[in-house]
Amino acid sequence: MKYAAAGAALLLLLVAAIIAAVASLLDSAGPSGSACVATMASTTGEVDPVAAPANQPTKIATLDDEQRVNAVLIVSTAQQLGLPARAAVIAVAAALQESELRNLPHGHLDSLGLFQQRPSQGWGTREQILDPSHAARQFYDRLVKVPRWEQLPLTRAAQAVQRSAYPDAYARWEPLAQQAVDAVSGACVLPIAGEKVAAVLAYAHAQLGKPYLWGAEGPFAFDCSGLTMRAYQAAGITIPRVAADQWRHGQPIPPGHEQPGDLAFFHMQPDGPGHVGIVIGNGQMIHAPNRHETVKIASYRRADLIGFTRPASR
Repeated sequence: MKYAAAGAALLLLLVAAIIAAVASLLDSAGPSGSACVATMASTTGEVDPVAAPANQPTKIATLDDEQRVNAVLIVSTAQQLGLPARAAVIAVAAALQESELRNLPHGHLDSLGLFQQRPSQGWGTREQILDPSHAARQFYDRLVKVPRWEQLPLTRAAQAVQRSAYPDAYARWEPLAQQAVDAVSGACVLPIAGEKVAAVLAYAHAQLGKPYLWGAEGPFAFDCSGLTMRAYQAAGITIPRVAADQWRHGQPIPPGHEQPGDLAFFHMQPDGPGHVGIVIGNGQMIHAPNRHETVKIASYRRADLIGFTRPASR
């Protein structure tokens, strides 16, 4: 009997230690809730204007122990599944809206758990849905089946999974969800090392004046994504070949936070952006425009700008 009591006491100490560690990790993000430039916009570069009500928490320091532990579980599940941080932001925001990050044993009709999933709608049994790990995996399983979910505003991505009667409500939780994910996963968008940026820009500058040729990857001619791919290769960074895949590959950067070496994307088409250039600073980029022009420096502040990404430095 005494061994059982000792085991229970040890378990309580471990749980308390985990909660304290999570609280410390989340609180360390600083007074604004994030210690880095976080991706506070959707991947379309648009920020939802819906503001949080005065009584709604907007900083991760306001989350209690239960909410913090559930946030960590949701983020770690995304990591285990190999999903990008954006998936965790969508999931945490959805759970904040549906349950305030609490594993509720009740809800509207037969809704249960963190995401208020329903046994009658195929989310699993009552026992499964009340297992936060199962609930999170079910959410992600449906999210990744939504076409181009990475590029959708958070409200649309979450609504495609949850089918809520109040789809716009998810937007209110995006800043808090982003702060929590950044703090837990370290998913801040970090600058590329200076020497690598210099190599990217040096390569791009060396191609100025060369002709545009669709499908060309140098050294005598380029199309837009052939130029960006080769510039990054010169810095030892591998990115996909075409603009649409380069858009999906990089970490989204909020407008106004772009830096030299980031990629600027334009002209959204059904499969993704149709054009890409390399940011060099002061609103300028180097790009291979079209068959009527050569590789040149131009402004990226134009009407068909979609957004920016930062390829991962590996």
